[in-house]
Amino acid sequence: DASSIGPDPPCGMKILFSAVFKPGTEAPGKDGPVMLSQAAELSSLGFFQRSTAKEVFVMFSRQFAKASTEPGQRSSVRKDGYMSHVYHSPMGVVAVCFADDEYPQRVAFGYLSKVCEDFVLAVPQSRGDCGTADLPHEALFAANHQELLVKFQDPGQADQLTQIMAELEKTKLVLHETIEAALERGCKIETLINKSNDLSGSSKMFFKTAKKQNQCCTFM
Repeated sequence: DASSIGPDPPCGMKILFSAVFKPGTEAPGKDGPVMLSQAAELSSLGFFQRSTAKEVFVMFSRQFAKASTEPGQRSSVRKDGYMSHVYHSPMGVVAVCFADDEYPQRVAFGYLSKVCEDFVLAVPQSRGDCGTADLPHEALFAANHQELLVKFQDPGQADQLTQIMAELEKTKLVLHETIEAALERGCKIETLINKSNDLSGSSKMFFKTAKKQNQCCTFM
């Protein structure tokens, strides 16, 4: 299976990456919405794995955000020891995170809700026209986003920060067992990889090589 979404999952419960997107927009050459903010904690991965891993997370998070069209919707995608969680906030942004499979789902959605809330408070202009370039207001939220990501690395402690989220919006949670099911109808991973400008040439070559060898796209 050459459709893995990242490196071999690290030990312990962690959130590795999260991003905020503006639904209904189109980032030039990116085949998906404009990214408003991102944060990563990839220290558990090998140094030479991190760049490609981040590109993969960016690519899939953009596609999952694109496929999330209903405000209030929450969905999750399980793949190869990872969970990707997607939250379409009624505040006009979509947040996506990648965590290992053991990270509590409720805490992950509490994290995404907190990211959305804090982002809109820090960047109120995001409710309007944000332009078409990625990270238009990153300087206003980058530090806060990274701080939240670090705080939520320990779900036990993070859960205390999200007690208010115990009664999450009573919206339907959709769990996708395959990446294809979470993407737009008819979209194939190979096609997505080939046309993605979120992936460098070396990352695309990695996927192609893994497929030819009938191996998972994990970083050895």
